[in-house]
Amino acid sequence: MPKAGNRSDEYEDASHNSTHVNKETTICRFAIADGASESSYAELWANLLVSGYCFGRIGAMQIHKSVSPLSKAWQKKTNGKNLPWYAQEKLSSGAFSTLAGITFRYPIDAESAAFDAIAVGDSCIFHVRGDSMLGSFPLSNVDEFLRRPILISSNTANNGQLKAFVHSWIGTAEAGDEFWLMTDALACWLITRYKEDCSVMRLIHKLAGESDFNHLVHEERRRTHGEGRFYLRNDDVTFIRLKLVKGK
Repeated sequence: MPKAGNRSDEYEDASHNSTHVNKETTICRFAIADGASESSYAELWANLLVSGYCFGRIGAMQIHKSVSPLSKAWQKKTNGKNLPWYAQEKLSSGAFSTLAGITFRYPIDAESAAFDAIAVGDSCIFHVRGDSMLGSFPLSNVDEFLRRPILISSNTANNGQLKAFVHSWIGTAEAGDEFWLMTDALACWLITRYKEDCSVMRLIHKLAGESDFNHLVHEERRRTHGEGRFYLRNDDVTFIRLKLVKGK
């Protein structure tokens, strides 16, 4: 969903998924990104990042090299735009975005699935079992959302120190486990509400589709907590909910 008051074409988050099946293993990838509104063509850059991750083109070890071809694609799509001088100057600085992606690998007849994830910035992935949060990646504390995150830039000159800010996560999951991918405002909301009352997890479990999700977002944007702030900050929100099921 876009920010309240914004049109759908002003939404600057992105999401993507892919599945690859071979003889021994099924590989599923999911990713979300949050384009920085103050940068140019952020939604284009966010979409390039999530699709790049899901097609296996982005790795944690050499991420600055991984995003270089994507940077060229962004530049190609934005070159030749007839913009005022100030917008052209902003364009030369590049677009910026977070990225959070997770990959599941399912060997044939396995009882569990191995996963690995990467994140840059404050988009998050949560490992959920029932009403319990088993993992919160890469952030787990509300205060961490107050810091300005390091972002991936479409201008490769801005990515020199990026490797130091890439977070990695590996683990295994069981059938019935869920993974929730959320951009920053929604992730911060979940951590805040979960620390107050873990029954908030049931609100997510009860969501039956996009209409229910839209209603939840509208309600939580109006709900205030003890400090007089809204639980859910007015920002673009993106949510992917995954549930692992045992194959036949």
